[in-house]
Amino acid sequence: TIPVGLTARVYAQRLTTGDVNPNDVNIKAFKLSNDQKVNVKGSGGIFHDESRLLFYYGWILDSETREVVWHLFDEVKDRDFKRTDGFFDFNFEVPLKAGTYELYWTGAYKNKSWTNNWTVSTLDDVINDVFDSRNKEKFRKTIQEELKISLEATGLSEVNVETVLGKKLKSAKLYFVKAENDEKYEEGFNLTAPTDIDLYAIGEGQKQELYDYVWIQDMVTNERVFKMDYRNTSFAGGAEKNLKLKERITLPKGSYKLIYRTDDSHSFEKWNSLPPDDPMFWGVTLTPSSAADEKNFAAYNPPKTIAPLVEIAKVRNNKLESIGFSVEKSMDVRLLCIGEGDDDDDEMADYGWIVNAKTRDVVWKMKGYRSESAGGANKNRKYEGVINLEKGDYIAYYATDGSHSYENWNANEPDEPELWGLSIYATKESDINAIKIFNSESYLAKNVIMEIVMLGDDAYEKREFTLDKATTVTVMALGEGSDGRMHDFGWIKDVKSGRTVWEMDYYGTENAGGASKNRMVTTSLKLEAGQYRVYFETDGSHSFRGWNADAPNDPQSYGIRILKAE
Repeated sequence: TIPVGLTARVYAQRLTTGDVNPNDVNIKAFKLSNDQKVNVKGSGGIFHDESRLLFYYGWILDSETREVVWHLFDEVKDRDFKRTDGFFDFNFEVPLKAGTYELYWTGAYKNKSWTNNWTVSTLDDVINDVFDSRNKEKFRKTIQEELKISLEATGLSEVNVETVLGKKLKSAKLYFVKAENDEKYEEGFNLTAPTDIDLYAIGEGQKQELYDYVWIQDMVTNERVFKMDYRNTSFAGGAEKNLKLKERITLPKGSYKLIYRTDDSHSFEKWNSLPPDDPMFWGVTLTPSSAADEKNFAAYNPPKTIAPLVEIAKVRNNKLESIGFSVEKSMDVRLLCIGEGDDDDDEMADYGWIVNAKTRDVVWKMKGYRSESAGGANKNRKYEGVINLEKGDYIAYYATDGSHSYENWNANEPDEPELWGLSIYATKESDINAIKIFNSESYLAKNVIMEIVMLGDDAYEKREFTLDKATTVTVMALGEGSDGRMHDFGWIKDVKSGRTVWEMDYYGTENAGGASKNRMVTTSLKLEAGQYRVYFETDGSHSFRGWNADAPNDPQSYGIRILKAE
């Protein structure tokens, strides 16, 4: 109680932060009880640190709108400062309305060649117009304690940062914030009706490629119904690569998954250049646009078709993997193949294909020109589509070259690195049990009379078969040939007469996929009753499991096979 005749003295409260290590950010939250001018003062700096410039600066963010209400580098141009040895003192009166705010202070790097897009003035303006190059000293950690920022205001009270963050996230249905390096967040949700959703995401990228970003996947069709990219983002403050997404989208009734991923650098864990204006929201929040929209959210109930029926995944360098599967009825299947290549090329470096196990015909193969981006490096390619498979036996293959594969990336990895390979899914739940797996290497089609296949280098194999009556057979042979002659090839002899009844000739072959020297032939041959001997010979290089160039489409058929003609 104030005695009559006396005036109450109102004291200003102070909030201070500083002594931050390079690449880190200090954050303090505060509340103002009334509209007023806040005194903002402290010491910033621009220093040489090896080939980079190191900036110490701060800003204030409105906790509710997530917008910057004051930034030091919007103020410094054309101002007079007391110190000229890399430091600069500042003292400003900043009008703020009553509310909750966040104060940020950082030490952050900028390469001299980078450009930035500050709201009022660029960092280059600051460097050129305020600080003469002779006065920027080399950074020393001992000066770090002197670099700080302070606020003074009446009715100012500090608030717990996590409390402020939690309050802001309360309305979000799904969220992943303060994302760190090498993280992948996935969370599913179901919608019972068409729903408007507000997405807020902050990540990293450039025009050609994004590194930290979000997408939404339809779990029934596996289609990406929304993806953060350079075109739908805006500048998020700090380094030019900091991108912000703020968008309202509408999703129909269905089952979905929200996915956010980061690469191995520049995140809330540690910034390798100037942080964004809203670093705590590095990640994504998904918020219903209204109370009516919120009622449409239901517990995640993923469709049974999301599990692959056939899968060759996590394939590493220099691998050729295969898996056999039987289809019990004619059905549509969804293929997902992720590999390495170029969208302008036919052939790829890492790719998958499917052959009919009985006829060895290629029923599907991944082509570069039919692919789309798989995220990450441009050479990460993806094919996703539906094909029809008739009842029968099939073998799926996946081959990689000597670089850029699962956990051996020489460029940025794809969005779904664990799916590097070939996966096959049912399109209907009723078809899930219609596919059975078998061992592809031990598979023997019922119409095979005899085969010599999967031969390595320097092989010489021969086997015999007998025909009780005159029979038309199908001869399938796959070997190596170039310049008009065969290097790995087969032939057939009549045992009784010693006469060669068929021989693999280069000019009767065609390319078998992969390297041009992979040659194949399929031909019909009428043989009289009798005993026959089949031969296959290979030289010292380029054979099954020892390719020195791209493997053929059907590597397990490398050799010769005799089948009953249909």
